[in-house]
Amino acid sequence: MTKSENESTVITGCGWVTPIIAGTIDDVLSAYTDRESISPGDDGFAVVPETLRDAEFNLSPELKRDRGAWMAGVALEYARRGAVLSAESVPPERVGMVLGCALAGQLGMMDFAGEVREQTPRFVSPIHFPQTVGNYLAGALARAYAIRGPNSTIACGAASSLRAIIEAQGILAGGEADLVYAGGVEQFSEELACGLHEPDVCLSEGACWFVLERSDHAGSRGVTPLATLSDIDVTRGGAGADGEDLEGIRSSAGIEEENTIVIEHWIGRCLGGLGAAATAAAIGAVRGHPLPLLARCDPRETVISRCTPTRDATSRDTVAASVTADAGSGRRTAIGLRITTGN
Repeated sequence: MTKSENESTVITGCGWVTPIIAGTIDDVLSAYTDRESISPGDDGFAVVPETLRDAEFNLSPELKRDRGAWMAGVALEYARRGAVLSAESVPPERVGMVLGCALAGQLGMMDFAGEVREQTPRFVSPIHFPQTVGNYLAGALARAYAIRGPNSTIACGAASSLRAIIEAQGILAGGEADLVYAGGVEQFSEELACGLHEPDVCLSEGACWFVLERSDHAGSRGVTPLATLSDIDVTRGGAGADGEDLEGIRSSAGIEEENTIVIEHWIGRCLGGLGAAATAAAIGAVRGHPLPLLARCDPRETVISRCTPTRDATSRDTVAASVTADAGSGRRTAIGLRITTGN
């Protein structure tokens, strides 16, 4: 069933933090145009520079205390700027948040346990204990930005941020909020990177946030959407919400199969934020960014995350993009986008 214009969910802003650059979709993809990959640092993963914490945005003291929180805060600031949001744009109780984080709370637990061992429980700062909770980042962001609507954290591996987008769409469709921040963030330590090590894979810190609204709400604010969510599905076979075959989208006229973009090869594998990064890359590809293509993608193989822009046969000005992520055990999360060219 095709949604009416008033019911459709649109993306009106995106903010992205990577080890190379932070900014909008255009900022980040322009910076990556001439780079084929991210190189791991001495700790075994690509690190977001500490200087970003104090750059440009006046983050709250709580966000600055936690590495994942300030990365997510910077990305959220760029997303808010892109969506032309101010503190008065939407009532706080009508704003929600869904965060995808594959390793939610694990780094905080490790750091807290290390402090207990080194200083004994008597001398550990109680302010660090909340950082061991899996939804701490979402809570810290809610306090910093007065987000008083629905707030949740999703942890399901590389599909975490795609599931966050799906959850956010459900919140909007159910009328529980007028605007929802959705995306993913991941922070690492040397111990975590070592435990997650895979041959020829570069892990990457980072964050990627979207501002999601119903199309009528975005229209009332006079904001031009970046994309419209079209097909949303969690499936084992890869079919869209109305039985549309996402593999079929990939073979549509005008786009060859080798134009599939395999995100983790060039952006770094950011685990929980990977699906959001793939979605941003799909939008960026339509906006004219020449993304480096480092690997072909066989539809029969399991893929961690990929996006495929294809020309929509029903409109000369619209491109469809499928974004998929493997959540393990053969279960695949998939979303579809409709992106108007020339934005």
